[in-house]
Amino acid sequence: MRRLLLAAVIATAVVLSGCSTTVTGSPAPTGAGTDSGGAAPITDPVAWTDKVCCSLLPLQQALSTTPRVDQNDPTATVKALSDFLGKSEGAIDQAVSGLDAAGASPVHGGDDVVTKIKSTLTTVRTSFDQAKTAIDKIDPSNPTSLITALPQAVAPLQDLSKLKDPTTDLQANPELDAAAAKAPNCQALKKSG
Repeated sequence: MRRLLLAAVIATAVVLSGCSTTVTGSPAPTGAGTDSGGAAPITDPVAWTDKVCCSLLPLQQALSTTPRVDQNDPTATVKALSDFLGKSEGAIDQAVSGLDAAGASPVHGGDDVVTKIKSTLTTVRTSFDQAKTAIDKIDPSNPTSLITALPQAVAPLQDLSKLKDPTTDLQANPELDAAAAKAPNCQALKKSG
C-alpha cells in the first residue's frame, strides 16, 4: 500500500512539475484593453510582456512546491495532495486574472497567445479540481479504498502531459520573443523554471 501511495504521489509531482515547465516558458501577452489600473493601454512590448510574466510567477511558485509525502502516514499524504491541488487552483485563478489585467497586447498576435495560455490554464485547473474532488473523498484509513481510489483520483492529472505547450506561438513571434528576453519577470520565470 505504501509503495502505491508513494508511486501515485511521485506520478502527480512529475506531471505537475512538467506542467510548471510548460507554463513557466510563457512570457506572453494578454487581452483586456487597459492595464490593471484602468489607465491607458501599455504600448511598450517589453513592459507589457513583463506584466504578463509577472502574473505567472505566483503560479510557477505554487507548482514548484510539491506535496510532502509521508509513507507512514497516508492521511497526511492525502491531505498534502489535496492542499497542494487547492493552492494550485487558487494560483491558476490568480494567473488568469493577472493575464486579463495586463491589457491588450501592443504586439500583433499577442492576444491570441494569451488566449491559448488562458485556455491551457483552464484545462489544468479543471484537471486539478477533478483530482482534488476525488482525493477529498478518499478514506486513507481504509487500505483497499486508498489502493484503488488514489490512482483513479490522480488519473486526470496524467492527461496534462499531453497538452500542447502554449508558449510555442510566443516563441514563434519574433517581437514577443525579443520582448520576453528583455523583461525581468520573464527572465525570472526562465531561471526558476
